[in-house]
Amino acid sequence: MIAYNLLALGTGKRHAILTALSSKSYWRLSRTLAMQTGMTNAWLANQGLISVRDQWMKAHGYA
Repeated sequence: MIAYNLLALGTGKRHAILTALSSKSYWRLSRTLAMQTGMTNAWLANQGLISVRDQWMKAHGYA
């Protein structure tokens, strides 16, 4: 299921399969190339999540 979702997000087939077969936790998998190419910042923003970086910059007067 994870491999299918990553493929739908645009991750390469090899990386999606290797990530899906991994026994690592979701937290550790979040740092993999497959997750970072599939779940980009633009995709996360489209899902309704806010950027911690943007909030930090706003709080400190940079934006």
